[in-house]
Formats: sequence, C-alpha cells, structure tokens
Amino acid sequence: MSRRSYGLFLAGVFFTFLPAGLLTDIAGLGANGPIRLVANGLFAGGIAVAYVVVVWHRPRLLAVLVALHIAFAIEFDGIFGPPGPPLAGEALRARLLADVNVATSAIIVGFVLLSNVTRAESTRYGRLHADIALAKDIHRQLVPRIARTIGRFEFHGVSLASGDVGGDLVDVVESRTGWTSFVADVSGHGVAAGLLMGMLKSTTRTQLRTGERFDDLLNTVNSVLFDLKSPAMFATFAGVQHDGGPTLRFTVAGHLPILHYHAATSGMSELSIPQVPIAMFSDQRFTSAGVACEPGDLLVILTDGLTEVFDGADREFGLDRLKGLIRDHATAPLESIENRVFAAVRAHGAQLDDQTLLLIRAAR
Repeated sequence: MSRRSYGLFLAGVFFTFLPAGLLTDIAGLGANGPIRLVANGLFAGGIAVAYVVVVWHRPRLLAVLVALHIAFAIEFDGIFGPPGPPLAGEALRARLLADVNVATSAIIVGFVLLSNVTRAESTRYGRLHADIALAKDIHRQLVPRIARTIGRFEFHGVSLASGDVGGDLVDVVESRTGWTSFVADVSGHGVAAGLLMGMLKSTTRTQLRTGERFDDLLNTVNSVLFDLKSPAMFATFAGVQHDGGPTLRFTVAGHLPILHYHAATSGMSELSIPQVPIAMFSDQRFTSAGVACEPGDLLVILTDGLTEVFDGADREFGLDRLKGLIRDHATAPLESIENRVFAAVRAHGAQLDDQTLLLIRAAR
C-alpha cells in the first residue's frame, strides 16, 4: 500500500469508529458535556487507528496497547470529569439528533475515504499484476525447456520458478567449435533475481558465440555483472563445455557439484572446483578443468532448490538421496529421469526455491 493510501486508510478507520464515542452519550441520555463528548469521539477513533497500526507493524505490543486502553478508560472520568445529569424533553431530543447527525456524517466520511483507498489500490494492483504477468512471460522466453541433441550429446533441461519470476538459468549454446551447457542460480527471488538472470544469460551468450572458454567466460561475466547489481546479489554457476576434442571441460563457481554417472562402472562421482560465486568480488579469477566423458555417461547439473526441500519432520531431501535416485535410473530416457526426480522432490515437501535440472548424456 502506498503512503498516500495508507494515510487515507487510517483516516477512514478513524472516522468509521469515531461514532462509537457518541454511543455513550446516547446511552447516557445526553449527560456528557462538550469536552467529554469530543474526547469520547477522538478516543474511539484514535484507539481504533492505534490497534490497526500495532496489529500490522508491531503485533508484539498488542498486550501493551490493550493495557493502556483499559487504563485510559478507567481514568477517563478523572481526566475529563464525570458525566452530568441526563437531559430531558426538547434538550434531549436536540442532543440525540446532533449525535445521530455527527455519527452519520463520520460514517459517510470514513466510507468515502476507504472507498478511495480501495479504488486507488485496485488500480495500482492491476498495473502491478500486468507488469508481473509480462515479467513472467519474459522469464518463460529466457528459460525455456531444453530437449536437443548436438553431435553425440543429448541435452534435457528444465527450470521451475518458485514464484512468477525466478532467478535460475539453464542454457545450451552452440558455437563454431562445439557447445556449452550450464546452470546458474542468482541469489534471492522474484523480479530482481530475474533481471540479473537475464543480464547473465545475455552476457554469457554474447561471449559464447565466439567460442570463448570457461576461464575467460566467467572472468568476463564477473566483471560485467559486478557493476550492474546490488552488493548483496551474486550468482552461482556450473557448466560443461565441449570444443570438439576428446574431453570436456567443466567449471563450478559456488554451485553444487556436477554429478557424473559412469556407465562402465555404474558409479557416481562429483565434479567441483572450490571457487566463489560470480559477481561477489570484482577482481576474482576463475578456472576450469578437464573431464573424460565415455559413451553412456550422464552429467547432472542442478540447483539447491531440488536438494533443500523439507518434509513434515524438517528432514532435507538432500544431495545424497538425489544421487541415489539418478544412479538407479541413469540408463532411462532423460525425460523419464527428469520426471522421476521432480516427482520424488514434490512428494518429499513443498517447493521453497527455484528448481533447475540439466541432464547431459554421451551417446553409446
């Protein structure tokens, strides 16, 4: 709610509850003097506003406010004097009519103010909803599903945002000499993370079109993004690159390890390099390493949104459980592996973070 709407809302609450202070005058047959009558109305409207502010912003102070409310009510007569004798006849009729007119006017004013707040915030919400819907569509374009084959390698990737816009990125980029596949995870959630993710994708794709190696790629991306984001933001990165040679190159920057299923032995290993995330330090230098990928081998890159899922007993799904699941179904079609992984994670607990999975298999 904007500041203007918030102020109008509190004013609407004040005028809506102000008539409650006049009820004591009606019940007492006009026994309240002018000062006491005004104080009753101001107190009724003011205490209503106080309850709204405390409940919204400082709920821990609710007991204190209740105590102050009771104490003020008890001391009210001592501060403003006791009520006088009840009115009668024409004087009583005039007082009650005045009470009703003031109460009605206050209710109308409160209704108008609250209606204005509702209209203004509805319009504002409509604009925000349209902007978020557009951002969601753009996000889908930036992070589409991946299902393709390049040479002897098959790729299958998907990223599921935890909200309308996510900060995870999965991509496969061809170059003149080969291909690069990677997963990135921008810190935070929502539109801010999505914007930085979009900048990361555009920067990496621009560099990769020329066949740039991982070492130079991450150094360039780091220097570009560092000047374009807030100090608390960064991005983890894990990827595999093939330049047409007999081995692959991989890099990991602050990310979960790349899982490597070895078809010949049915074993599982982890590929990792101890490096900080991208855009954390301006002068950070990144490296990569080589890895052999035999026919039938499977490489798995994922984000922690898949491992950091908790069940009702607060037990984490964990990387070891996911490794076992991959190992048990490593020879199945890549789409089947994806479905099994996401089904197991969903069955374990609710999604708390963006969830991304990239599968790469070398043909036999």
